[in-house]
Amino acid sequence: MSFLSSIIVVEDVIRSRDLYERIMGMKVTEDHGIYNVGFEGGLSLYQKELFQNLTGGLTVINRANSVVLNFEVQDMESVEQTILDSGFDFIHRIQEQPWKQRVFRFYDHDGHVCEVAERMDIVFRRLQGEGKSLEEIAALTGLTIERVKELS
Repeated sequence: MSFLSSIIVVEDVIRSRDLYERIMGMKVTEDHGIYNVGFEGGLSLYQKELFQNLTGGLTVINRANSVVLNFEVQDMESVEQTILDSGFDFIHRIQEQPWKQRVFRFYDHDGHVCEVAERMDIVFRRLQGEGKSLEEIAALTGLTIERVKELS
C-alpha cells in the first residue's frame, strides 16, 4: 500500500482551484473539470455534491478545524497581503511560533484551515542575523544541530 494524496471537499472546484493554483502557487497534475483537481504534492479537490453522491450522502462539515493545509513561502508579507486583498477570513495574521517560525492562518472558501509559514531556512538566516549561534538556533527551533547546519 502507498499513500497517494489528501482530498478536501469543496463547494466549487473552479473557485478553490484559483486559490490553490494562482495564489498558493500549486501546479495542477490532474484536471477533471468541475469535479476533481489534483495538485503536485498530493492535494486534491473534490466537488462536494459529487463526493456526497459517491459516499451515499455523507455530511460534509465546514470549519471543523481538524485538518490543516500547510504551505511554506519565501515572502510572508506579500502572500499575507494577497490573501487579505482577496477577502479570506483570517484566523490570525503573521505571528511567531514557539519554534521561531513566522506563520499566519486563514480559512479557504470552504472553511479548511490554511497555514502559511516562512521557510525554515529563512528562519535560520533570520536568527543568524540576530547573532544566534547554530547551537542556539537548534535549541530555539527544537531541531538537531545537524539539521540546522543542513538548512543554514
